[in-house]
This record gives sequence, C-alpha cells and structure tokens, in this order.
Amino acid sequence: MGIFDKFFGLVAPATGTPILAALYAVVGFVFMVLSFGRWIMPHAETDLAIPWAIVCLLLFFTGAYGFWATTRASTWHRRQFVSFSWGFLLMFLCWAIVYIAVEEHHVEKVNNGCMELNPTWGLEKCDDSRKTASTIAIALVTVAMVFGFYFTLVVSRWVSGIEWEEHLEEERGLEQWRNGHGENPHLKSDFVVDVEEIKA
Repeated sequence: MGIFDKFFGLVAPATGTPILAALYAVVGFVFMVLSFGRWIMPHAETDLAIPWAIVCLLLFFTGAYGFWATTRASTWHRRQFVSFSWGFLLMFLCWAIVYIAVEEHHVEKVNNGCMELNPTWGLEKCDDSRKTASTIAIALVTVAMVFGFYFTLVVSRWVSGIEWEEHLEEERGLEQWRNGHGENPHLKSDFVVDVEEIKA
C-alpha cells in the first residue's frame, strides 16, 4: 500500500525520516525541560514528573541518533534507529499506562501530594488539575501511539528495502566473482600492506 511506502503516501522516507528524527529530538528536548522544570503537571509529585522527563530525554536521544543515522551513517545504524523507535514506543506506552492509572485511581494520594507541593492551592484546584492532566495524557498518548506506530512502520519498510537492495547487489557481485570477474564481495581487508615498505 502506498500509504506505508511513503509518509501519508506523499513524502518519501529518504526525505521524511531525517525530518521525523529531528522532530523527535526537538519534542523530546522541549518536554524534558518542561518536566524537569515542573512547568507542566505542577500538581504532580516528583515520582510522577521525573519519569516523564526521563522518557522525554530518551526520545531526544532517539531522535538525535536517528537524524545522524539517516543522514550520515550506514544501513546498520538505520536499522538500530528503527529498533530504538519500537523500544521507545513500548516503554512510552508502559509508563503512560502507569501514570494514567495513578492519576485516575490514587486520587487521595495525588491530591494530598499536590497540596503539599502547592500550599496555596485548595483540594478543588488540585483535583481539577489532576483530572485535566489525566485527560490530556490519555489524548496525547493515544495520538502519539497511533502516529508513532505508523511512522516507525514506514521507516522500517524503507530500511528493509535498502537492506534487500544491498543484499541483491552483494549477490550480483558474488555471481560475477564466481564467473571470474571482479573480487569476492565477502572478503574485506582489515589492513593495507605497503608493498614498497616490504621490499625495502
């Protein structure tokens, strides 16, 4: 299907993947700063806010590595970026479920912690902040998982295509070598011998 061969069926993966990786890095960095600085989730205790910051930090590193891998590195690094993306999505989903469950079911603990962190807030304001954070988290996690799964699937198909082309090229080179033309593509020199130095 064309929608899985290109981003939204329009943008080629070779062009879109570095942009996507850069977007991951920017989003991860911004939300990491917001989480560490407690500018978002002001009601949340440290044990809820800091894990979000760490998740965002990992998204930043994933994006930075992905940008490098898709612009300057080998196919192997591109495959690692795909693996990191799948791993990040799984970790993100697991922590999101824990966070939302705490916000929704540990109401008294969350509200008491909120009032300790924000002495000027009352119970009603803390509870409203908790409900708002939970609703926003559910919406953002749903959107992030849908698009994250789709983007990673497109990138994975693109990298698989590159790997297949490289495999076919290697097979063609091997066939030529068997027919007495060219060199064995499986043989790679780990060092260079200076013939003139040996003669001397």
